[in-house]
Amino acid sequence: MIDAAQLLDDSAAVLLDFDGPVTALLPRPVNLHVADAGRRALQACGIAVPAAVATTSDHLAVIRWTGKHAREALGAVDDACATAETASARTCAPTSGANALLAALDGVGVPVVVVSNNAAAAIHAYLERHGLTSWVRDVVGRPAVRPDLMKPHPHTVERALTIAGAGARRAVLIGDSVSDIEVARATGVRSIGYATTRRRGIELRRAGADAVTDDIGALVPGGSAQQGRAVGDR
Repeated sequence: MIDAAQLLDDSAAVLLDFDGPVTALLPRPVNLHVADAGRRALQACGIAVPAAVATTSDHLAVIRWTGKHAREALGAVDDACATAETASARTCAPTSGANALLAALDGVGVPVVVVSNNAAAAIHAYLERHGLTSWVRDVVGRPAVRPDLMKPHPHTVERALTIAGAGARRAVLIGDSVSDIEVARATGVRSIGYATTRRRGIELRRAGADAVTDDIGALVPGGSAQQGRAVGDR
């Protein structure tokens, strides 16, 4: 497997997932609260949901279900989740090494585009709060009322590549979910999986990640003194 730091160093643009690599936007139990906000919007529209949707802590699953089965409520559900995501963005802390990575990439002129299934408003709120906006070329967040275009659909990554002005093989996507790796493979973008557990490292490798790290700081050129370990090798 390719060394993650070397893969980043060889890239002309970085597509960066948000929740995980930049900040833990929705840790437990915040993730459940955001999913609850979506469910309350469905309830206000008089829509009953199946048990799997009623109990999930994944707000994106609530949004996807609504897009397939209750499109008339999709705007209200998406807005409710976005509001809850933005509230969390005003309190969550940076992932260790993430701010240093953004600064280093800006310093060498490598464009960064945040590409995420989270609401763009939440991402902008976080970047502004931490003074990171000038280090990010743009944000491509969840397509409004189009959950079918969320990752792993290629739509948002293709938009991010256009904004970055880079071809797929000259870019790298850093993400912590299998869907990140899947969309990278679908679009021809190389990928670095960010995994904080052995199990996630194995999942990202199996999905086809070109490299895996457990330490965003280890990707900073000449930065982290502690080299990140390949999680699947623990």
